[in-house]
Amino acid sequence: MIIIKPDNKIKKRFTHIDFRTLSLVYSLLFDNVYKVKKKRVFNLNLKLTTGMFSYYRQQRGSNIRINISELIFDDKQFHITLLHEFRHFVQDKALHIPWTRKFYDDRTAYKYMMSPVEIDADNYSLCSASKVVRLYNRM
Repeated sequence: MIIIKPDNKIKKRFTHIDFRTLSLVYSLLFDNVYKVKKKRVFNLNLKLTTGMFSYYRQQRGSNIRINISELIFDDKQFHITLLHEFRHFVQDKALHIPWTRKFYDDRTAYKYMMSPVEIDADNYSLCSASKVVRLYNRM
């Protein structure tokens, strides 16, 4: 199960988003991939950060932090960015994709954006954003 816990800055910026309902939507997405007998509860702590980039780093345990850039203002960008970082979380926790440091040490834009991990996360976020928003609105 996924529990989304935004910080106060995100709550103030996106006041009309119900994060409990959003947690249910993300739990449905995660349970389709995370096929184990004993389910775990993951807390996704969203933090608004000053910077141009949103990011997820590999972390141990069930308290996960996702940093969201303060440059994101509308709901569509927020959902796409959160789905992108959520996909990195799924790659880490459910799919156990080994991340090599060569993709992230070399910060040239081309090598970074053409890494298989980033391509997968981009495709996932762009393809599933409308479905997630539709499911969120129905719930």
